[in-house]
Amino acid sequence: MLGISGLFEILKADLAGRIGVIHTNHGKIETPAFVPVIHPVKQTIPSKKIKGMGFNLVITNAYITMNNYGKEAIKKGIHKIIDFDGAIMTDSGGYQVLEYGDVDVLPPEMAAFERGILTDFAIPLDKPTGYGLARKKAEAYVNHTLKVSRTTLQERDDKGQIWIGPIQGGEHFDLVERSTKSLVDMGFKMLALGSPVEFMQSYEFRLLAQMIVSAKKRMPFSVPLHLFGAGHPLTIPFAVALGCDTFDSASYMLYAKQERYITDDGTRYLSDISVFPCNCEICTKYTPDEMRQLKARIRLMKLPYTTYMQ
Repeated sequence: MLGISGLFEILKADLAGRIGVIHTNHGKIETPAFVPVIHPVKQTIPSKKIKGMGFNLVITNAYITMNNYGKEAIKKGIHKIIDFDGAIMTDSGGYQVLEYGDVDVLPPEMAAFERGILTDFAIPLDKPTGYGLARKKAEAYVNHTLKVSRTTLQERDDKGQIWIGPIQGGEHFDLVERSTKSLVDMGFKMLALGSPVEFMQSYEFRLLAQMIVSAKKRMPFSVPLHLFGAGHPLTIPFAVALGCDTFDSASYMLYAKQERYITDDGTRYLSDISVFPCNCEICTKYTPDEMRQLKARIRLMKLPYTTYMQ
């Protein structure tokens, strides 16, 4: 064993990557770990199915949960709401802030909600810098996130929840370093690197790698690092080698909607596949041609009645 803290055991290491175990209120999470996104209201693939595939940690959205369930969510708890008996991480609404500019809830309210629904991994309501933000504004976002994070950590209840410090700064790597060091100094036992999705959508993988390295330089070896929104099969191995331990993504759902098949080194459109290179229950049940026919029937079933009559 190379290292251990109360939260994270590091069993083996190579390059900056490591194999380890994170201890949670709902069992052990072996890392590196891909963390599937579960929608708290309209999840297509049942959460139990996700657990049956071998995923012991998922992430869901606390902001959407709050808007749809209100106070009832506190009574039920997040595990009952999404019907998952493993560990759960909740995004506090940072993605919505990045997409829409703001959300109609204050950080202390969101922190109290995350405590109340008994999530295993909780994230303060940060202000993501994204990609392409002017330095002055990026610095203001970092300062806001650090202020919120400090307050949230000070007011936490000791229920065994793991509070994750959100690193911001984007392509301003000195801000990433300052953000990381400040969160470590505050006492966060796990960190998460924010805003990588926009880097990947812009094919700025070099900048993404630099952002990860900037954060890792300011982190103790014993602190696990989560990477938001990393779901492409080409991204994950590099992220692991650079020292990321967990990654969340809704890519499995998004690719399926686009009829894209995930392989070891990328994705392929269903229309371009003649043989499935996998022995899972779906790939052994259907041939690519049968799957294409099935998809065509499903699309036909979704067409409005007037379309059939034309």
